[in-house]
Amino acid sequence: MATTPQEYIGLIDRCLEERRLRDAFVQLRALAGLASDWRITDEIDRLEQTYTMMLEYASKGHADPGRDDLYASIVAQLRTLADRACYRIERRDSPRLYYSTLRYEAMQRGDTLSALIRQYTEMADSQSAFNAILGDGTTDKKADARGREALARRIFMRLWVTFPLSDDAVATLADALQSPALSDDFKSLLVSSLLMGLLEHYDEKRLTLLLDLYASTPSVRLSMQALAAALMAMYVGRKSVDASRLKSRIAALRNTTSWSDDVRKVFMQFIRSRDTERVSHTINDELLPRLKNLRPDLKKLDMNMDMSTIDDLQDMLSDNPEWNDMLRDSGVADKLKELMKMQEEGADVMMPTFAQLKTFPFFHEMANWFMPFRADHSSITDALGKEASKVSSLIAAAPFLCDGDKYSFCLALAVAPEAQRRMMLSQIDAGMLSQLEMQQATLGADGDEAMRDAMAGKYVQGLYRFFKLFRRKGEFADPFARPLNLLALPLLDADLHSADTLSVVGEFYFQRGYYEDAARVLEMVADKVVPDAAVYQKLGYSYQQIGKLEDALQAYSQAELLNADSLWTRRRLAAVCRLLGRTGEALEHFRRVEQERPDDASVALNIGHCLMELDRPKEALNYFFKAEFMGKKPERAIRPLAWALLLSGDTTRSREYFSRLIQTGAITSADYLHAGYAALVAGDMSEAISMFGLSADADGGDFEAWLTKYRAGLSELYSLGLDPLLPPLIADTLQYRRSH
Repeated sequence: MATTPQEYIGLIDRCLEERRLRDAFVQLRALAGLASDWRITDEIDRLEQTYTMMLEYASKGHADPGRDDLYASIVAQLRTLADRACYRIERRDSPRLYYSTLRYEAMQRGDTLSALIRQYTEMADSQSAFNAILGDGTTDKKADARGREALARRIFMRLWVTFPLSDDAVATLADALQSPALSDDFKSLLVSSLLMGLLEHYDEKRLTLLLDLYASTPSVRLSMQALAAALMAMYVGRKSVDASRLKSRIAALRNTTSWSDDVRKVFMQFIRSRDTERVSHTINDELLPRLKNLRPDLKKLDMNMDMSTIDDLQDMLSDNPEWNDMLRDSGVADKLKELMKMQEEGADVMMPTFAQLKTFPFFHEMANWFMPFRADHSSITDALGKEASKVSSLIAAAPFLCDGDKYSFCLALAVAPEAQRRMMLSQIDAGMLSQLEMQQATLGADGDEAMRDAMAGKYVQGLYRFFKLFRRKGEFADPFARPLNLLALPLLDADLHSADTLSVVGEFYFQRGYYEDAARVLEMVADKVVPDAAVYQKLGYSYQQIGKLEDALQAYSQAELLNADSLWTRRRLAAVCRLLGRTGEALEHFRRVEQERPDDASVALNIGHCLMELDRPKEALNYFFKAEFMGKKPERAIRPLAWALLLSGDTTRSREYFSRLIQTGAITSADYLHAGYAALVAGDMSEAISMFGLSADADGGDFEAWLTKYRAGLSELYSLGLDPLLPPLIADTLQYRRSH
């Protein structure tokens, strides 16, 4: 029996997933009892009455075309009521920022959300451009700005914890979001607060406000922010979304706005956010350690390490061939090319840099993470003084930074050593400002489409930083912890399930190695397009990478039917057959590849392995020798050659090859074991014991486990004339030596 709110939520979810609504009502009533809220109990009564009436109607055999929608609506409302009950319970004593803020706001009884927004509107009006000219001085202006910013933060926090929204609050917010008297910056803050509240507790009224703003605002930035917020909330709260109520609203948006195109843009930004972790790993764990290791050598070459971007380092590579060679040999150049490609494809390469700049007190306030960048924000003017206007104007125009990163840059500049700050400021001139303005103009010239995509990207980037870097991030359910897969929302099928969209998404996942997601999307692509070999090749490869070998074999077979001439497909078929233990089929596939590529060492090596698995070592020898002779890396053939020679009865040459293998240094416990077998068959007991000892030492220290492997490999050696008494004698010898 459940005792905590979360246990009840888990039981209710299980009942709903199993379509046991009667049991879900029982658990919900018990949860509502813990909440001690008669209003929730009354709503449960009304909802259950609706459900029993539906049951009565169905039990009489009446046809009901609206039954599915009604059932889905009841399920969604059940989840919403469970969420409300949980909210009522946790608000009492939960230490989370959300509930501590809620308790604080509950004590401010006179400060309703509507009153606070009216107060902000009056303050914004009094600080309009006309009134600012008549102001009493700079000090008053700064004080007024601080007051306005503090009130905006307060409204953000108040709106965040208000659940559910009252009709009065909804009306006030709708007016504020449409009011020309309020800035887009303030409206953007409201959008983010609506989103953050939705991620805590699903509330259809909040979602409707976001959809209405998306459809009505002339601001591209606000429109795309509202849409990104709405889509994220719909996905995170998908179990609570009443699709029957939203269906007509979204259908209307498709007809009156660029909804479908915009949904695809936001979805691609959600997908690209997954690359941020990969970029951070590449920079922090691969690129920077290699650069640090090279630092002494770079200093010898007078290489300036004070580069601030990947482009800076790329420029330096082209300046000096000696540097270029050094960085290429160390692998740094390859990593740089990889990062440059990620950057060109829209990946967020700035995250590792700005992650270190989110410790300023400014970022201790949750609302500040969602504050649109303003050149006249008090945090900037206080930090940079007279230099604020020059610096912040430049930063505001930077198209590659999200709002939070712009604040980070300015705050970091303020605490930089004076000499370094002067140097940076000396480089900020009218020419740079003009260049950035031209870049912005170019973005605008590319059309509304590019602007909408850019606005969605910057907003998602800012959200990602909050959930990954906020000092109390552990108190928030991170929507980026798992893929934001909008394909799972039936409401968006008409927008995202076209062959073209699915192909783009599938290709993105495939190219970046997200093979599980790629497989799911490519399955849908295969069902929608004319049969295409390339689609089945990628589908097969994705299956293979996630271990679904039978599915991979089926996909590769389909690809072969569509393009019988593809050697790539044939090799993949062979590899999967071999992994599945269907060695005869694998051998057949490899031999057909051999007909087209008779000088391919890799093919010869694979044929040799297949023959060994089919217990045909003498035939395998020819292919291993061929691989050794033809291959660019002949050492790859040494290991199988040594073993095949032993099983073929050529013990002398087998030991020669094992010696060569040992000399390479790339030797494993199994290699020492097999070398010991060769010595044992040759009657060289001393060498055999030495090799077996080295094998046991390299096997992790579990001697009993090693003995099991040792004994398992002996069966193939008795046909070569091995005395059956020798293996147990050697095992005992090793045990005696290890016991002393």
